[in-house]
Amino acid sequence: MPLASARRSLAVATASLLHRSTTVRAGFALLLAVVLAGGAVGGSGPVLTTATPPSPNVPLTQAAFRTTVATDHGLTAPVAITFTTPMNEASVAAALRVEPPTAVELRWDLTGEVLTIAPATTWQAGTFHTISVQPGARAKTGQSLSKAARAVFMTRLATTSEVSPTKRMGDRVSTETGFQITFTGPVNAATIPAAIRVDPAVPGSVHVVSTGEGSSRYTFVPATPLRPDARYDFTVSGVRDADGLILEPMSLAVRTVSAPAVKEFRPATDAADVARDAPISVRFSEPMDTRATAQALRVTIDGKQVPGAIAWADENTVLGFTPDTALPFETRVAIEIAATAESARHVPLEAPAQATFRTVAAPAPPAPPSPRPNANTTNPTPTKTAAKAPTTTRPTKRTTGGSAVGGGRWAAVETYYLGLMNCTRTGGWVTASGSCSSPGGRDVAPLKLDAGISSKVSRPYARMVATENLCSHFIGGSPANRLKAAGYTSYRWAENLGCRSGDPRAAVLATHLFFQSERPYNGGHYVNLMNAKYDRVGIGVWSSGGRVRLVIDFYHS
Repeated sequence: MPLASARRSLAVATASLLHRSTTVRAGFALLLAVVLAGGAVGGSGPVLTTATPPSPNVPLTQAAFRTTVATDHGLTAPVAITFTTPMNEASVAAALRVEPPTAVELRWDLTGEVLTIAPATTWQAGTFHTISVQPGARAKTGQSLSKAARAVFMTRLATTSEVSPTKRMGDRVSTETGFQITFTGPVNAATIPAAIRVDPAVPGSVHVVSTGEGSSRYTFVPATPLRPDARYDFTVSGVRDADGLILEPMSLAVRTVSAPAVKEFRPATDAADVARDAPISVRFSEPMDTRATAQALRVTIDGKQVPGAIAWADENTVLGFTPDTALPFETRVAIEIAATAESARHVPLEAPAQATFRTVAAPAPPAPPSPRPNANTTNPTPTKTAAKAPTTTRPTKRTTGGSAVGGGRWAAVETYYLGLMNCTRTGGWVTASGSCSSPGGRDVAPLKLDAGISSKVSRPYARMVATENLCSHFIGGSPANRLKAAGYTSYRWAENLGCRSGDPRAAVLATHLFFQSERPYNGGHYVNLMNAKYDRVGIGVWSSGGRVRLVIDFYHS
């Protein structure tokens, strides 16, 4: 074969080899061929002797080949340059240039034709690298490389990571949160557990969420819930990627949600002379899980559970309890909330809580006339609360459906009741006939009738409990709920409730006589009526099916 044809065939074959090798991804060597010309290519036949000096046998330059740039090159993957004749190792090492400057290790194969260049540690991530053998590098024959030979490649981007809580609640996290760690590339999973630090220390385990070339996710799950209202610093330092490179450390600081707490018991702890039908309730610092918290409530007498009904109010921040029957006279009652109570966000109660109160003593004979059931509630809880009198039955003419006390006459009945209250409040005494004896003498202002509270709060509630034959402060919410919904947001309020039957005017008189009869033992209705901190009142009267309901909402803004 002519020498020129042999040269062309070898160049094409070498270029083809280069093209295939440079398409290999990270972890495979980049092969660039540098070949020698002349008789060194064929390796057979004697060099012809002529009158003119023969052409020198020199290595071909990189310009003889098509240059290909490898991308996504591994950070520890080596690069190989292949020569077509054995090279002088020292001269190649002296002519080697690496940009950007990187410490490298050189290894030759047994033929002296393949040079492998590996980073002493790693290549720089996400960086264009050039490795060149400058002119002057010599073959073992002594001939020099006339032009530089180059290998070029782009390294892969560095693997990065981020951490986030699995259960965020606004600007805080749940006490049951975990921590998800996301990496932008594959990592050595065995290095993750030892790299995680939590301060304060929290035992836990690492779980695989997903793995892949593009990203991988792992979750750290604490073995026990985190403490409420506490700061935790979560740090990951020392994770290695697929090339063994240590990733940049990352950290996250979080604060857990606060634990719910008991803010108030009603009746207040150690209260005495509490009415037998006084509302029993527990107010919490935040909305609660209704099921778990109701199960955590115990109302007991001498260690025995008091049967009764549960009701929630104030957006599930107030748990009310109504005993099935009136509590015994002069009895110590305990209210307990166990630690199993939890908030609506499923955070356990800060600490169990307990309150005790003592019911009123039995009234001395002669006993007052038997009134119909009445109830009261206040905010805040008065020192003395209402008693529940036995129910009597009197013949009544039943009607169909319910209405305000006939044809607008509710206003007259409500105004009439305002007069009864102010008689007693200012130092008088309402007689059985409804007259006011010995008025005056008490230094307190009479209550003013607030039309807004009457029309928006008291009267609608009186209508509901009358038409549904109910007698409770906590139907569909609490007095505070109803006042707040109507735009009355003060915490200084109280409510009395009368539940009777018959003629509306006679019913409200009988109810007031019962409230007034609580004076000897400071019953809750009487305390509300006489409390000087209230300056206005809403009154609602409604009759339905012979049932009369009187709702009185005391208020001060």
